[in-house]
Amino acid sequence: MMSRRHVLEATALVLLSASAAWAEPTVGLAERRAIAAYRQDRYPAYEKAIQDAAGMPVPVEVAWDQLTIPGDAKYYADEGYFGKTIFEPIAAGLKEVGKDKMGRDALAQKLKAIRIRFDEKTAPASNYPNGLTFEGGTLDVNWRPFSNVADFKDRVDAVVKVLEKNL
Repeated sequence: MMSRRHVLEATALVLLSASAAWAEPTVGLAERRAIAAYRQDRYPAYEKAIQDAAGMPVPVEVAWDQLTIPGDAKYYADEGYFGKTIFEPIAAGLKEVGKDKMGRDALAQKLKAIRIRFDEKTAPASNYPNGLTFEGGTLDVNWRPFSNVADFKDRVDAVVKVLEKNL
């Protein structure tokens, strides 16, 4: 006869095994290769566009490990995956804010860094202002790549709104 302790241990083991099976997939070799190619071939132009739009060499920190979604490696080279949904709207928003001397001066005085990431639990589906914060001089962008590609203007407007409020 099994003791209560053995039953509890067996139940815990089954539950732990089940939770491990449900764990999120890890990023594989295909994703790591694809993101490395993207970072080498495409990202430098986007980083330059962001810095040019800001009017200064603002540091842009990209959490590539968070933007890299398992199973999506074949889409990374698509312009809409990162470019149209993340990098281009940031550059366009910065350009709009810095369209005059007052905006350029405000960016130069207060914008210290840009952090780009994707946290599936907190990134908005389409309410883009909710994916932006500006604290301590850092514009934090938490948007899902390759989602609602046609919402370019909404993303730009969100960047402009958060910057104009905080600069």
